[in-house]
Amino acid sequence: MKHTLKLAVFLALVACAPKAEAPKAEASKTEAAAPAEAPVAPDVAAAAAAGQPDPRIPTVDPASITTSSTVADVMHAYVIPGSESLFAAESAAPANDAEWTKLQKAAQDVITGTEMLKATGRSKGDGWNKTIDTVVAATKVTAEALGKKNADDLVFTNGDMMAGCTACHQQFRDLAPPQGHLIEQKAN
Repeated sequence: MKHTLKLAVFLALVACAPKAEAPKAEASKTEAAAPAEAPVAPDVAAAAAAGQPDPRIPTVDPASITTSSTVADVMHAYVIPGSESLFAAESAAPANDAEWTKLQKAAQDVITGTEMLKATGRSKGDGWNKTIDTVVAATKVTAEALGKKNADDLVFTNGDMMAGCTACHQQFRDLAPPQGHLIEQKAN
């Protein structure tokens, strides 16, 4: 009888005791087993129709650029968005003065950004600066062509700018991948 009473008290205590952490572990196993949602591709066409930049291209707010900003941050603040706008205009020529003005700003952004790449702390030396000067000179020619509002001139001069960009990338970017807060983010 003593054993029966002890067993009854034990069962009563177990029944009244707080639940162990096992249910949480089971819940987390269930959550882990659930398939993750597939990432949704950005709608590039919708962004273009709305006059927004390409959502696949990460950008940095130009106002956040300081003397200590990295090459990658300057590229994402000025050079990449500006050059992408110029290259996109090759296949869809501007239809009005506002679009031509937007492209002139894009050309100026490329020039501003590439000039910033020559700053102390970002410059990689004379070869770097010479390559940057090539991009700046070619982009200034593109900016002049934009003033004429001639799509054919834009395509021709963009080729020179692209050649300068490619030369720089081959010499510097492809040998030592850039560092910066956008580049260092881990993919989900």
